[in-house]
This record gives sequence, C-alpha cells and structure tokens, in this order.
Amino acid sequence: MGRKKKRQKQPRTQATGAKSKPRSSMAFMLIGVLLLGLAAGLIFVYGRSRTPNPAEPEGFAIGATSVAQVEQSGDLPSLSSQGKSIYGWHDMANIPKNVKGRPLAKDQTQADVAVKPAKRYLGSLGRKDVVNLSYIVVNDGDRNLVIDNVVTSCGCTTATLSHNIIPPGHRADLAVRFDAGYHAVEPGEQVVRIVWLMTNDPDTPVAEARLTAVIR
Repeated sequence: MGRKKKRQKQPRTQATGAKSKPRSSMAFMLIGVLLLGLAAGLIFVYGRSRTPNPAEPEGFAIGATSVAQVEQSGDLPSLSSQGKSIYGWHDMANIPKNVKGRPLAKDQTQADVAVKPAKRYLGSLGRKDVVNLSYIVVNDGDRNLVIDNVVTSCGCTTATLSHNIIPPGHRADLAVRFDAGYHAVEPGEQVVRIVWLMTNDPDTPVAEARLTAVIR
C-alpha cells in the first residue's frame, strides 16, 4: 500500500512544477511590457514638448528666452543706468486709445524705440501655469528715449521695466509675468496679452510687447 501512494504522488509533484514555470515567464513578460510602455510614453511626452507648434503665428518668437541667453549671443546693447524702474499693471485709466505717431523731419534728432522680440508665442499652457518672460527695449535713435508709463491689457499680466530713460544705443530690460489661471477660459482658447510702453518717440508714442498662448 505504501508503494502505491508514493507512485501516485510523484506525477502530481511534477505537474505542479511544470505549471510554475509558465507563470514565472508570464510575470516577467508582463513586467517587460509595462516597462516598454512607460518608456514609450516618456519619449512621446518629451518629443511633444520639444516639437514646435505647427500653428505658431507668423512673426512670433518661441518661448521665454531670457535676457541672459540673448546677452550670451553678443547681440545685446548695453543696459541703461539712467532713470528709474517702472512697474506696470492693468490700469484701465491709462490704457492707450489708438495713438498715432507723427514723424519728425529727417534733420531732427529723436528717440527711436524698438521692443525685441515684439511678440512671443508660448504654445499650450495649463490653467495653473505662471510664465515669466524677458523682452528688451532698445533705443535706436540719437536722443534719450523716455518711457513715462507701462500698462498691461489684462489683470493676468504685470510688467517691470528696469530703466525708464534709455540713452541712444542702449537698452532697458522688460520682465513680464503671465498667470494663465487668472481668468476662466474655454479649453483650447487662444489668449493675447499686451504690454504698452508710453514713450517720447514721435513715430511710436506707444510701443507694444505681445504674448500669445493657448490655454488647455
């Protein structure tokens, strides 16, 4: 009787061992598939973040290039040391109303304002994103450029100008802060925000720095 019981148990032990091997293989395969899926997802997300938006408006600079990055290129004029810093916000009373310039005669000296870049395209932003941008304000004229006021088009945007008096061939730095979640907007809505600079340039009494973004 004892021998019969041993013979009956042997096949069961072998069968149990045979079943454990496929289970281990399936577990390793499942882990491998999950790791591959995770890697593919990371590559996809990284690729999207690095790919320019095909709907980028013409004439817009991409992203939030800092003044330091521009300075490293060697193309940045010297920073002004004159005047004072000006903080700008959404001041309804001082929003410009279609101000047109009046060019002076060619033999007269004048300030000549240029905002670089004049436009920035930020692509897709989340509702909680806060973006800090850098622009430069350059005087390409032959007399001091004076900026009396800085105003933004919306409460979501504030700006700080480093110096309000800019000698010829010099610059001031314009730091702009945009809060994408300040207002409730529809998903996929495009927003445009403007910073206005009131200047003594007869051609451009009101200079603009613009930003555009799509809120997801």
